[in-house]
Order: sequence, then structure tokens, then C-alpha cells
Amino acid sequence: EMDLEKAKAASAIAKEAFAKKDYALAIKSYTEAISFDPKDHILFSNRSACYASLKEYQDALDDASKCLELQPGFVRGYGRKGLAEFFLKKYDAAIETYTKGLELDPNNEQLKEGLEQAKAAIQEDSLFGGQQEIMAKLMADPVTKEYFNDPDFVKKMELAQANPQLMVQLMQSDPRFMKIFNVMTGISMDELVKGAKEGKEGKEEPGTVHMEDIPKPSHPAASSPPMTEEQQAKAKGEEEKAKGNAAYKDKKMEVAIEHYSEAIKAYGNEPLYYLNKALAYLEMKKFEDCLKACDEALEVAQKIVPRPFEKIAKGYNRKALCYTQMGNYAEAMASYDKALLEVNDSTTREAKRNCEMLHKKQEEEKYIDPAKGEEHKEKGNVFYKDGNYASALAEYNEGIKRSPKNATLFLNRALAYMKLTENEKALLDVEKCLALDPTCAKAYAKRGNIHFLLKEYHKAIDDYKKGLALEPTNEECLEGSEKTTQAIYQTPHDEERAKRSLDDPEIRAILMDPRIQQVLKEAKESPSSIQASMKDPFIYQAIQKLIAAGILGTKQY
Repeated sequence: EMDLEKAKAASAIAKEAFAKKDYALAIKSYTEAISFDPKDHILFSNRSACYASLKEYQDALDDASKCLELQPGFVRGYGRKGLAEFFLKKYDAAIETYTKGLELDPNNEQLKEGLEQAKAAIQEDSLFGGQQEIMAKLMADPVTKEYFNDPDFVKKMELAQANPQLMVQLMQSDPRFMKIFNVMTGISMDELVKGAKEGKEGKEEPGTVHMEDIPKPSHPAASSPPMTEEQQAKAKGEEEKAKGNAAYKDKKMEVAIEHYSEAIKAYGNEPLYYLNKALAYLEMKKFEDCLKACDEALEVAQKIVPRPFEKIAKGYNRKALCYTQMGNYAEAMASYDKALLEVNDSTTREAKRNCEMLHKKQEEEKYIDPAKGEEHKEKGNVFYKDGNYASALAEYNEGIKRSPKNATLFLNRALAYMKLTENEKALLDVEKCLALDPTCAKAYAKRGNIHFLLKEYHKAIDDYKKGLALEPTNEECLEGSEKTTQAIYQTPHDEERAKRSLDDPEIRAILMDPRIQQVLKEAKESPSSIQASMKDPFIYQAIQKLIAAGILGTKQY
């Protein structure tokens, strides 16, 4: 049940727990706060931060997504979501999320840093393919399969999978990883070193591993077959890819593209080379080149047996990202659909939903034509005068699509809704009108009328006062104010109306005020004491508000 005060109290406990790094208690308290106020996007954002602090990134992502669903304009939410996606290794999604956040706040340093980290990480695609592919190769080899019977080896392997950069260190300290390297890549370390010594690789890079630097195994290592021409080509391709990745990180996109092109020339059967090249083109806003590289990657991937579903999905996702940046959302959604046919991934589904929202917004903006909006307004007015409110409503709907910043259209549609006794919809339209034109006294009069019909007399009185402040002679506001005052003092006490009034944050705030609580307590014990208290302007206004809301009876005060 909605209870903003309980939500506020639970949130305060959560914030204190978070400051003390008691994240479990913070999560529990934010969860309680959300149960009392499930529409507060900040509660989801804060709980996402708690989950991230515990490295529970999927839960962090779920909460960040909910936060942005409730409030798409909340910049911090994009930082929360991007962070979770980054640690879940959903780098494409993280790039898209950070980019959207920067569209709202171009100078946000946190988002800029997150975007750079995601772009850097996306270039660190595993040298050896996906984890499932790795394990399949290792378990198929009779030598490496036996390694997994050793718990110590398994722990080291998990470290290498989590951080591929540790592979060189592990090869130096444990000769078994030389065999692992050989099986995963088809590359023999002995052949690589031999080639290096003969000058085939040219000038060595800093940090090159030499065989003499690697401790000799205590037992003979399994012999590796000589490298085939294909394996040599792939090794050369990986070397160029690594150089391309380094150039990409240094933001030298043209240099990166040259190296990726050399990688493709050396070994054209690896889709990732084309996709990395596509990403560099995308960074340079060379969209057509990016799309061409993606198509080449997909053409190569679709010839591979068994079918590399993840790489094909990545190709379509990259095309979708390119189309999104081009503003071609229809093609982007089509590419996301193709990606989902390969890998039904939650990140891709969410990216598609976001794209659909952008497409909808784009179509709405294309449809805008204020002149036609004015034409629909005039047609609607004719229908309204003739008493044909349904047809008037249809014209106003079309007018708003054509001219969404026309305050009068929202006000006119509100009047049509009132005639059709759809007061809640009418109220929303009047509020949209006032958001566009806060000086419209007529809108305050209409909103006051709606509140009167809903028996929300305290709100009606406020609106009539606001209207009169703008236009002191407004007859509708004057008549409404008088009519509402009479209703307040002549309507019998209504428990249902009083209960509804408690949903109003302003009424709850008045009742929670210590001064009001003290006055009400004293009045209960001594009714005459209220007269003295009412001399205080704050107390007087608060008591009048409670009477108008039906919380207090008129005979009591």
C-alpha cells in the first residue's frame, strides 16, 4: 500500500546503512521503501548502487533499468545501468547506455569515463573465442583433459578465463599452460620462438616471452605438431589485431583500421577482425564503412561450421548500433531481431526496446505540424459547440499529435473529457496545459472545477486562488471559490473523502508537523484552546486546509 512517509523513513535507514557500507541492510531497507512507493525512480537507482557494491551486477542492472523505465531523463540512472552492463561484460549495451546518458548531459565526466572504459573493453575480445568453445577444445584433447583433475590447475584456469592477460604469467610458472595455449590456438610456442630467433617476426616487442625465460617442466611436456599454414596465418592475424586494439585504445582510429585490414589480409576467416574494424569506423562516424565491415563479418561467420551464433549476433548488434547512431531506427530494430534469432539475449532485447522508443519519438517528431494542429483545434471546437464531444475529442487528439506544445489544445481536450465524465483524464490534460503555460487563469479555473467534482475541495480552493492571482476578475474562479467554500461548510463529514485526502502528500505533511500535532492534542483536551492557536497564520492556514480536505469537521473548529 502506498505510504510516502514510511517510504521516506525506510530510505533514510538505507542511506545511513550505505554510508556505513552495510549494503545488505541498505538493500533490505530500500526494498521496504520501494514497497511503500514503487514509483520513486531514485529508490531503484540507490538500490542498484547497493547491489553493485556487493558485485551483484545482474540485480544492479535490473534496478537501473527499472529506474530509467520510471524516469528516462534521470542521468544518474544511465551511469548505474552502464556500470552494471560493463561488469556483466555486456560492453555493446554499456556503450549504448553511456551514449544515451551523455545525450542528456554531455559534460558528465562519470559517463564519459564509463564510455571510454566500455569501448576499450570491447576491443579485448578473447583471443581464443568464447568460453564454451575453449572448454570444448580442452576437454576434447586427451592431454589437457587430464589437467582438470587437478583442483590447483582448475583454480588457475578460472583466473586465466577471468583475466586473459594472466596467461603469459601462468605459462612462465606452470608449463601445462603452454599446452593449453597450443590447444586453444593451434599455435606452438616453440615454433613462435624459433621464428622470432630467425628474425621472421622482425623487431621484438617489449615484454616478449623467451623459452629460456620459462622454467623447465619437471616432467616432459606433450610435444606439439608443427604449425600449419592456416595456423601461421591466424597467428599473424592475431598479432595485427592486437596492434589494432592498442591503436584503438589510443584513439588512433585510422591506424587501428590499417592493422585490422592487415589482420583480415593475413587470415580472413575470423569475423572479429571485421567487427573490430567496424567499431573503429563507427567511432569515426563513417557509418557506411562500418555497415560494410559488419556485412563482411557476417558473410564470413555464416560459412563457419559449427555456426558461431555469438559472433553472428555480435555482427547484427553492431549493425544495429550503427543504424541507431544514424537515426535509422527501423533498420536498427530489424538488425536486433536478427541478432535475437542467433542469441536470445536480455541485453539485446532491452536495446531493441530502447530503439523502439527512439523510433516512436522520431515518428512523432516527423508528424509535428503546428499549422495542421491549429486546423484540428478549430474543427474540434465546432464539434464541441454542437455537443458532439466524442468527435471533438478525436480532433483534439490529432491536433495534439501535430502540435504537442499547444497548451490550448490540451485545455480544450480536457473540457471534452469533462463532458464525457472522464475527470481523471481531464485533470491530466489541464496539468499538461499548465506545464506549457503556467499563466493560464482559465486552466486553473477548470482544474478547480475538476477537483470540486472529485470532492477534493482543498485542492479546488487552491486552484481558484491561483487563478485569481493571475486574473482577479475571473468569474469562473470567483464563482468556483464561493461554491467550494459553501460545500466545505455544508457537506456532512464523509469518511471516504477524508481517507482519500490522506493520499495527498501536502495533507500528510501537515498532519506530521509537530506544531499541528500539538495544537490538535491541546484542542482535544481543551476545545477552547484552538482559538488562541488560530492567531498564528501558519496554524490558521493548516487547520483551514484540513477542514477543506474533510479531515477535520467544521463544527470542531
